[in-house]
Amino acid sequence: MADVADQVKRIAQDLLNLEVNTIIKPNMTGRKMPSPRHALTDIAQTYNLKLIDIGLPLKRSDITLGSFKSYDMIREKAVDGIEAIKERIAKKSEQENDEAELVMLIRVKRMSDQIKGVFKSLEKRGAKQWDNNIPREDMDSAPPLELTAGERVLIRKIWDVGLEEIAMQTVIQMDGDVITRIQNKYVNEESIIIHKLHNESVSTSLRFWSELVGIVEDFFGKLSRSFS
Repeated sequence: MADVADQVKRIAQDLLNLEVNTIIKPNMTGRKMPSPRHALTDIAQTYNLKLIDIGLPLKRSDITLGSFKSYDMIREKAVDGIEAIKERIAKKSEQENDEAELVMLIRVKRMSDQIKGVFKSLEKRGAKQWDNNIPREDMDSAPPLELTAGERVLIRKIWDVGLEEIAMQTVIQMDGDVITRIQNKYVNEESIIIHKLHNESVSTSLRFWSELVGIVEDFFGKLSRSFS
């Protein structure tokens, strides 16, 4: 019951804010997120490709991508890259793409830390093969990762966003605060179609959010009355 109550509490907290991202992507596969074990491997591969681009690749012979150890190493490599870029900026010898690379590496570090937190929670709960140290070809026959609803949502969001460029982001809080962030290069008339798509996404999300909040309120109301 305590676990159920905790999951319900987290779902209620997630409903307190709405986040809408418009992403610029050079190509799309259109596939849905695979099982969590495969998704964690996909994410690690994406992050490693970024590290290869900046000259900090992982030693593949030492790790299984998608494992706890791989995310620990990815995180440390990202920190090395962040420090190198900050040093160049401090010396005013930064390269053309340093600012964008810094943002991406900070994202890699932050997301790797969050995924490591999921692994540690799995270990604490006694999950089988919690560290995902399994070759991809053996993952379908391995025990599924026993994730909470919040952990599954976290992995899905990290998998969805990857290292794509977020052109626009709108965050709406339950208390009425609205924050919209737009990259400088999209603040122009040529990007009007992107603005329109983002606005339509916000409107659609607001309608869905409102309906979902209503369903949750109705559920808790019925639950309260049943206990009464």
